[in-house]
Amino acid sequence: MLGERNGVNGQTLRKQYKEKLSDYRSWDQLEHAEEYVLFPDNIGRDMSLDETCLSNGDVYTILTNKAAHGRKGALAAMVKGVSSEVVSSLLKKIPLKKRLEVKTVTTDLSSAMMLTVRTTFPAAKLVNDRFHVQQVYNEAVDEIRIDIRRQLIAEDNSRDKSETPITYSNGETMRQILARSKHTLMMSQNKWTDIQRHRANILFKHYPILKTAYHLAMELRQIFNAKISPTKAMGRMNKWYQKVMALGYNNFRSVIKTFKNHAQTILNYFRRRATNASAEAFNSKVKIFRSQMRGVTDRDFFIFRLVKLYA
Repeated sequence: MLGERNGVNGQTLRKQYKEKLSDYRSWDQLEHAEEYVLFPDNIGRDMSLDETCLSNGDVYTILTNKAAHGRKGALAAMVKGVSSEVVSSLLKKIPLKKRLEVKTVTTDLSSAMMLTVRTTFPAAKLVNDRFHVQQVYNEAVDEIRIDIRRQLIAEDNSRDKSETPITYSNGETMRQILARSKHTLMMSQNKWTDIQRHRANILFKHYPILKTAYHLAMELRQIFNAKISPTKAMGRMNKWYQKVMALGYNNFRSVIKTFKNHAQTILNYFRRRATNASAEAFNSKVKIFRSQMRGVTDRDFFIFRLVKLYA
């Protein structure tokens, strides 16, 4: 606004900053910025690997240092794409001595990212983020809720239209209870409102499978929250895993597969209790910055400004 009052619009100011005031044109990574940027000095003991979308569906893999807490020095690398072959080849431009300093790297359950970590950081323990693991289970529980609701909708559609749907003690039909229970089934009981508790009690009475599945979700959360050794965690996880297997629902196939294939990297969480929360927070900052810039019209310059803030 001030610039416009003095006869200079925002576009002109941005151009002046880019071409005259900043050192953008002499930036040593400008030539390859759209493909990758590397900052070896920001490599530390505990790192996070995640992905974010800049614009038009273009995804970048981002390596961040947990110790920087999302501030200056957080960004260690940013590589276009998610292909393990491509990302690993570019991260290997960082000297091996620096890469050997890394002791833990947290990721989500992406197979490409896990391969990247194993290929690039030979001395690091790979940790699959506990919240992504819990999300896999929560999604399976929600699939059961959705399946039950679909079945009720099909039954209602075949029923005589003159019949009035049953209303329960909270004033809702079962279809309404199921539709409004999604978030309730992902929360701890001690955070439920009275309305949510009443709704859950009705739901659990009529569908015991949802009650059992919900309590197993809370049990998994308690295991992750417990300050226990990897060995003790493995014992508790095995018992929990057997209970999930005993449910016999197809909805839990992805859960069973996840724990079967990634048991060790999930248990690595209990060594240093590392999560990917810092990476998620950094991604949020990138999205906010992108919003403030009203999108990414000049990608190289956007990355340059991002680097100035966080690298």
